[in-house]
Amino acid sequence: MAISTHAMHHLRRYSTQLPRDPHYKIKATLMTGYLVSAFTLPFVPPLLESRRTRADGSYLTRPPIEFMPVPKF
Repeated sequence: MAISTHAMHHLRRYSTQLPRDPHYKIKATLMTGYLVSAFTLPFVPPLLESRRTRADGSYLTRPPIEFMPVPKF
């Protein structure tokens, strides 16, 4: 029981204390920007391409995708 109360005390103190690093907000902002760009940038070129093809009409005239039938054994 003493270990759990000791651990809870440290956990509560850790969660309420301000970080000691003076550049914490800058680092957190940079990391957030990095993560957002890492997860959103791969989707930008396909989005722009589909918008461009819809705008010039080639989206509607492209040939349909044909899938090969699955062989039955």
